[in-house]
Amino acid sequence: MLEIIWSVKLKFIAMLKEIKWNFSFRKQDIQTTKEFFSMLFHLFLVHFILVVSDIIRFLKFMKSIIIKKIIFIPLILMILLFTIYLSFINGSAKHQLFEEKIFPKFYYDTAIELRDPKDRFAGTIAQPQSLVTNPSLFIDQVPSVFWSLLQEKYDPSLNFDSNATMFYEALFNGGYYNGIDVSAPLTESKKLIVHMITEQNLNIKQNLTLTQQLINAFIKKHPFEKNTNNIKRLKLAKTFFHQLKADNGLNFKAWLLTQRDFFILNRKGYGLKDCVEIFFGKAMDDLSTAEQAILLVLYDKPYQMNLSLKKQKKEWERIKKSAITLIDNSEVIKNHYRVVSDIKKMPFPKLPSFPDSLMEVVGQITSKNKEQFSSLPTRSDALLQSLKAPLNEDLDKLFQEYSISPKSKLLTKVTLNFDLNENFYFNHYFKAQIESLLLATSWVSVVNEEGNMIRLHQQNTEYLHPQPIGNISKLFSTLLFVDRGDKYYTKYCNKSSKNELLSEKGYKICIPQAWIDSRRVFASNKMLPIYDAFIKYKEQDRRGDNVYYEPIYNKKIEALYQNLDLTPLENNEPRVGLGTGKLEMTPLELQTSLHKITQLLYNPNHIFHGLRLIKSFEYHDINENRVEKEIKFHSFESPEQISPTFQNFFTEDKRVILKTIFKTPIYKSYGSLQWLKNYINVKFVFAKESHKNGVHWLIGVFKKSGKYYSFTIFLEDKNLTKIEVKYRIQKLLELTIKSIIKSRKMKFEYMKQVFRD
Repeated sequence: MLEIIWSVKLKFIAMLKEIKWNFSFRKQDIQTTKEFFSMLFHLFLVHFILVVSDIIRFLKFMKSIIIKKIIFIPLILMILLFTIYLSFINGSAKHQLFEEKIFPKFYYDTAIELRDPKDRFAGTIAQPQSLVTNPSLFIDQVPSVFWSLLQEKYDPSLNFDSNATMFYEALFNGGYYNGIDVSAPLTESKKLIVHMITEQNLNIKQNLTLTQQLINAFIKKHPFEKNTNNIKRLKLAKTFFHQLKADNGLNFKAWLLTQRDFFILNRKGYGLKDCVEIFFGKAMDDLSTAEQAILLVLYDKPYQMNLSLKKQKKEWERIKKSAITLIDNSEVIKNHYRVVSDIKKMPFPKLPSFPDSLMEVVGQITSKNKEQFSSLPTRSDALLQSLKAPLNEDLDKLFQEYSISPKSKLLTKVTLNFDLNENFYFNHYFKAQIESLLLATSWVSVVNEEGNMIRLHQQNTEYLHPQPIGNISKLFSTLLFVDRGDKYYTKYCNKSSKNELLSEKGYKICIPQAWIDSRRVFASNKMLPIYDAFIKYKEQDRRGDNVYYEPIYNKKIEALYQNLDLTPLENNEPRVGLGTGKLEMTPLELQTSLHKITQLLYNPNHIFHGLRLIKSFEYHDINENRVEKEIKFHSFESPEQISPTFQNFFTEDKRVILKTIFKTPIYKSYGSLQWLKNYINVKFVFAKESHKNGVHWLIGVFKKSGKYYSFTIFLEDKNLTKIEVKYRIQKLLELTIKSIIKSRKMKFEYMKQVFRD
């Protein structure tokens, strides 16, 4: 049958060649159009008779097949199977399935790349909506040599610019139709037959196309149902291919190499970009041809990182040998000898690998710390440590503020706004020093003038439900009082809270001995009732005591809340919140507010930068269920905007009064924090403490080398006595300041821990 079909094809080609030859040979002799068509008719008639004879032979062949039923049945089955196969791969892509079920899952699988201000790769962190435990990095650009080798090995016909659009073109010319290499089943059948004849067995490894590999990898992570058979996978192939082939297959490549496992650790697989960082400690743009060949071997068989050292070395030799074979057999590599030589020279990798700049932080990979750096998520855990929890909180806010969702933007990179190595050393040094304190929950942070978090340590970092901050709300109340015109000698009535919150508030119910001035109110470690001060206050002059009734209006209170991100208790009136210490704030939120007050109070002429853990971020727009090639960049380095109403809180005359009041707890005999004066060559500008229901705070500002640093210390332990609380806060503050003043000693302490073995 195949011979007859081939004969018809050859006769048809011969007819076309003869017409062309006759026309070129006789074009001088042909006088009229009639003669030309007469020649064509004669040639067509001759070849038509020959083709008809072949058709008659074909019909006779089919008649003989029908008579021989034993042969006819397999033929019918073969035609039926081919028809079914064609029906599977035919038809249009399922856009709705891709949009609603497939595409969002890819977004959830993508991790965010974290870098410090020096552009050092700190690791990865999962997207806030992440549904998987080991998300991989999104790939902006696949290395060209690597992709060429990959195509050569699996799909030479895969071309995103000019794919076969007709089935017969894909079948006879080699190519893709609806995302499927239609000749693959025929090729695999041929391999199977040849292997069966030559090797006398049926054990042959199927050479999956890249589309099939993408579907297999994706379904492994996200099964649409319990059992997904090959028929369903064929139907998915056209959906994947048609939706991902734009921009020369940019999204197709990104999906394939993110879903595919390159190395496996603790039964979790990681994608291409993750592998490049772990295996070579460099960016993909910096990879050599030899390194890209190694990557292709890892693509074929993922590297197991849980092996013993002996097995790892054996595995490394196998990887190099496979890479050399790959290069030797490749037609896309020109200088085979040099590339093979580079592969042979490659030493056994010390996994995980680090960029040289990051080794400044790590010091050295030892058996003691290897495990915590072996994957990008564990690397970020180790390097960021206690910064990770507030960073996640910042990311959540950022996602809400910029409407980043699976249908709008894909966040790919975040640059942090703190010194990675200093904080890394601090956490190790600090953790060892405070081990004897047996703290249940704690937070220590220090922020410099530029709004950079230079120290942060947390223990038991979950603080989803902020605690009331107690009498620290005096810090914010004082801003309102001084803005009204109150002085440091202005007096307020110290009466019971019960009396203060009565509807009748007057001078008569306050005995003369109960009036105390602003400094004593601020210095007290108790939450004195100052709600009444929002309505009236008392000043003493030559004419005697005068009581003034001048309420602080909501416009001013709202400016304070908005510019400092203050939050009252639920259903709590803002004035009451500030007056009786009923604000809710996390340590990070309190530190942010404290930083703003510090800079406006002590550096009013400097460019004001708010406290930000994130310096900048990059994202891709998502358009029609495709990740756009162009990267968008957003930076927080620009000065932060503050409302004119709030700026007016810090005029020159008001700053003098505020500074006088704020420093009272440290520098007056009736202050509660005089012990702070004795700290290691540091001048404390102001400080405030609060103790309520087992929640203990110490916040403040110190000055060192002409610069102002705000700090926050937070403890939560209901079992500690007053003496124990004071001792622990003293110890935490002392160690924090020492880490700043004697940073080299802090680093030395860390190195002693690392190299002890």
